[in-house]
Amino acid sequence: MKSTVTERDILVKQIRRINQYDAVRRFFKLLKEMIDSLDLPLNSAQIAFTISDKHPRITANLNNHTCLQISGKKENVGVGLLFKKELLNKAPLNNSNIIFEDKSTSDYTLGWIKYADKHLWQNESIVQYWIDSLQDLKQMATSTNHRELHNNAVYHAAEDDAFNAEVLGLAEKRYEITSGKTTLKDSEEVYKVPVEKPQIPLNYVLYGPPGTGKTYEVQQLCRVYSHKFITFHQSFSYEEFVEGIRPETIGDKISYRVRKGVFYEACLEALRKADYQSFEGCITDAAHTRKARFDRAEPVFMVIDEINRANISKVLGELITLIEPSKRLGAENELWVTLPYSQERFGVPPNLYILGTMNSADRSIALLDTALRRRFHFAERQPNETLLEGRVIETTDLGRLLRTLNERIEFLHDRDHVIGHAYLMNIHTFEQLCKAMRDQIIPLLQEYFYDDWRKIQLVLADNDRWGKPTDCKLIQVKKQYTSSLERELFGEDLENAENVITYEPNPALAEGRFEDLPKDIFKWIYEKNN
Repeated sequence: MKSTVTERDILVKQIRRINQYDAVRRFFKLLKEMIDSLDLPLNSAQIAFTISDKHPRITANLNNHTCLQISGKKENVGVGLLFKKELLNKAPLNNSNIIFEDKSTSDYTLGWIKYADKHLWQNESIVQYWIDSLQDLKQMATSTNHRELHNNAVYHAAEDDAFNAEVLGLAEKRYEITSGKTTLKDSEEVYKVPVEKPQIPLNYVLYGPPGTGKTYEVQQLCRVYSHKFITFHQSFSYEEFVEGIRPETIGDKISYRVRKGVFYEACLEALRKADYQSFEGCITDAAHTRKARFDRAEPVFMVIDEINRANISKVLGELITLIEPSKRLGAENELWVTLPYSQERFGVPPNLYILGTMNSADRSIALLDTALRRRFHFAERQPNETLLEGRVIETTDLGRLLRTLNERIEFLHDRDHVIGHAYLMNIHTFEQLCKAMRDQIIPLLQEYFYDDWRKIQLVLADNDRWGKPTDCKLIQVKKQYTSSLERELFGEDLENAENVITYEPNPALAEGRFEDLPKDIFKWIYEKNN
């Protein structure tokens, strides 16, 4: 069995022998249509794509029949398509420019079309008769005896556009092949020059309460480097992240094709930074060349916001191992896998940085999958009150306000549910502070304490013993029910309903009448005024 390196190089050299790149491109388009229409996986025993040692010829075999072939050199190149003999009287197959081989014992015959008549290679009727003939032939379900000569690179060149471009690039001598090693002709010295890398781990998660600057920090990195961005959610899947089969409507027909996900695209972009066009081209390259290219490749970021919201094991699948630095392409213990849908070989480039953000208020780091925690470096981001030092709005010191709120929240809940400094960073007026409290901070406290208004009052110092005037309380008692009020409301006494208290936000704050609020209303949260 030939190695894949040899298979690719054999294909490249054969394309050079044919020396008619337009014809080769059209051949691969026909081959792709055949593979897709017949739904032929790479490991199908019915097919074999072979390359002749003696002649400039590439052949696609189905059930021991030559069903597609390109043969010849330069202007003498021709393409052979297999047809059922019963179709030969159909127009345009009865065209005199198609030369049919006479094999009287077979129900099929090969029709040859010269490069001079290449427009016939794209004739819809001719192509459809060819596909119909192959559909009929496929039903015979016979294992081809050419399978031991099968060249996987031919299949990949038809199915993978990036690998196709790389193979043709090699054939057209934009690259060179020497002793099974591939190099860019003009780039040997360039590969010796390292590229400055970001000073963070390859797999990095920023976690902490909301508003602690995680997203801002990510944005600063994304301004410098190429990146892909995705937000995880509960139903996010492997098929969306890496690859999956999705329906596609063409006319009145529904077909199912493999579609690539955002992580695959990010990895492919990282490959291209190393001057590779496909995973197959990268994996089949010489190990030392692969490492040299990646050493000088520019970084690419895969940013995953809310990384803890998805089922990580389900989304990453087999990639959980491939993302380890020691298992990346070009590393000492590099690994790659065969993807389940496309059957394409795949690995994770070492210049791809996976950067996640995690809101610890949604899920504790301790609850994450152990495999994920082992492979990622986790960096905690906590509120930084010093960024607000000296910021005074009317009489309210924003730094002291945030510090006091968070100390109370941590006491009543935990440190994962404190409030980040970002909520107050862009506050410059009393009105802005009122809106931040009404629209962001109080709703966040409601979420944290599940509408336990008593605890919310304690956080905001609205409890009676703090001594606040009523108009300075942010959360006020709306009504305290007595037995008589209960009977008035329901017409009877309710069991276990005594001393029910309902609450409401300060009416002036809720209604936006900020001018009616005392200017020291927020100072009362951290300091008694009497």
